[in-house]
Amino acid sequence: MRPAALSEVAEGVFELRLPIPFEDGLVNVFLFTDGKEVDLLDCGMNAEESLDAIHRALQQLGTPRIRRLVVTHIHPDHYGAAGVFAGPGLADLYIHRLEVPLVHPRYVELEHLVSEVQHHVLVNGVPASDAEVLSNSQRALSQVVKTAEPSVQLDGAELIEMGRHSLRIEWTPGHSPGHICLYEAAGGLLFAGDHILPELSPNIGLHPQSTPDPLHDYLDGLRRMAERKPALVLPAHGRPFADVAGRVDGLTSHHQRRLDQILEIVGRDEKSAWEVALELWGPRENLYEKRLALQEGLAHLQALAVEGLVVKTVTPESVRWRRA
Repeated sequence: MRPAALSEVAEGVFELRLPIPFEDGLVNVFLFTDGKEVDLLDCGMNAEESLDAIHRALQQLGTPRIRRLVVTHIHPDHYGAAGVFAGPGLADLYIHRLEVPLVHPRYVELEHLVSEVQHHVLVNGVPASDAEVLSNSQRALSQVVKTAEPSVQLDGAELIEMGRHSLRIEWTPGHSPGHICLYEAAGGLLFAGDHILPELSPNIGLHPQSTPDPLHDYLDGLRRMAERKPALVLPAHGRPFADVAGRVDGLTSHHQRRLDQILEIVGRDEKSAWEVALELWGPRENLYEKRLALQEGLAHLQALAVEGLVVKTVTPESVRWRRA
């Protein structure tokens, strides 16, 4: 899918839609102008078509230098080109501190993480014939990522300047441990990353690099962002929208239905997360979809266990779930 042209979505804020090979085929990044400099929110993949689109946008805006690169989270469609645009003599990279330790295991020093993921999927019921393939699915993504060291590690609640706009960093874990949104109270703008999407539901998964209870983290972040009552939500996928309360209600209801479905599937007999995922979503041919289904199933099972509705039993060889 071809990227759309540069478009101004707020005063001095320009959206650029970059091609990616998953989600809806596009990721939205945002350029904030300030005289002859520009600040960039997310940067797409380290891929020729995507990089060319950013360079053309900079030429169009007459701003050859990126001053500051803020990354919502380190998934490849948001962070992949960080090492192209940030580093010594280039832009300053701002990223949440919980994302920083995830970068090298995921994109540089893969072997330990691959081994860890293989053990993780095996104990959660994935057959040995599939476990090796699923655990190696990260390797392809590392090919479209060029890493960079952060100049600033964020905690959340910071106020930073992006172009001529002052934006508050909102820590919204769930989709990724250090996912952030950026909120401007004066203009009522919420740059939502993957946290609140207008049509898709972001993957909320429990896995070796996630927080221990990502679904509850995610739902709490949705509530907090709805309380901001932004006038306009600018997501990383899909189109801008205004009804944040309605969308948050829809996403919350979606996950509650998933919780109810999984509770019914678990029943009184012990099951693995893999068995639950297959019963809920059915078999998947695509390896990426298989991995996401397992992770999402695990996040919902963990939330049910935290709430005391299912019992989670663990041994070195397996993790099993049954209704409380």
